[in-house]
Amino acid sequence: MMYFIDHNKKSIHLQKFAGDRCGFIGTPVKKREFTNCPIYVVRQIKEKEYNRCSQCATVQVTLLS
Repeated sequence: MMYFIDHNKKSIHLQKFAGDRCGFIGTPVKKREFTNCPIYVVRQIKEKEYNRCSQCATVQVTLLS
């Protein structure tokens, strides 16, 4: 799945970057949804006022030497 939708907080995460810092840990499983459909995600943002997770959008990669 590409996207993780938190219906409790009305936020959309990029699944491969979603983590503890996104704050969805307290969201009940029944309020979580996974999808691969970008059209559905855009509809949630435009029509239902969902937001893209700022934590997922600003992921920092740390390289270990």
